[in-house]
Amino acid sequence: MAVEIPENLTSRLLNGERDAFDDLVRLCHTPVYRLALRMLHDPDDAQEVAQESFLAAFVGIGGFQQRSNIRTWLFSITYRKAVDRLKKRKEEGRILSGVLDDDELWKIAHSVQDFTDWGANPEQIYSRNEISDRLAKAMGKLPAESSAVFELRDIQGLNSKETSEILGINEGAVRVRLHRVRQILMVEMQNLFGGRGDRS
Repeated sequence: MAVEIPENLTSRLLNGERDAFDDLVRLCHTPVYRLALRMLHDPDDAQEVAQESFLAAFVGIGGFQQRSNIRTWLFSITYRKAVDRLKKRKEEGRILSGVLDDDELWKIAHSVQDFTDWGANPEQIYSRNEISDRLAKAMGKLPAESSAVFELRDIQGLNSKETSEILGINEGAVRVRLHRVRQILMVEMQNLFGGRGDRS
């Protein structure tokens, strides 16, 4: 669900109002943390990245040029911070094992029919308690950028243009990655329910 940002919050932030930043943290901490967690799969790292992101926003607010909205700008900071944390993990030799690369992801997705004839959309399926653990494991195997696309588009409710701005990729790439992720989730549903014909 997209965060509703008051229209005057950006101007209040740029004017240096002391409680404006508190409002930004209150409104955006959960979605910022969720994006970081989706990419990093570690609550401690995600919390640190969330804190780093808000600090960077606080320090850099004077340079915010309003080419995008404040939420998109904050997500962009979070995404870059999470990518930096992943690079640091790789350098330290502690990158998570079992993560699928894009080629493997595409092979799996390509073998499945389009998700749209399943009735429920991926966000609705994902939210059901009885299958959330299974899907969380599937999401844990996705590349960080693909996880970020899913989080921003299907969970946070951003559009393709906003997501492309945050991730620094074109809108076509956003759509392709989102399509792949949705198809992966449909495979998990098929496995969980014992085949496409059983939707009960």
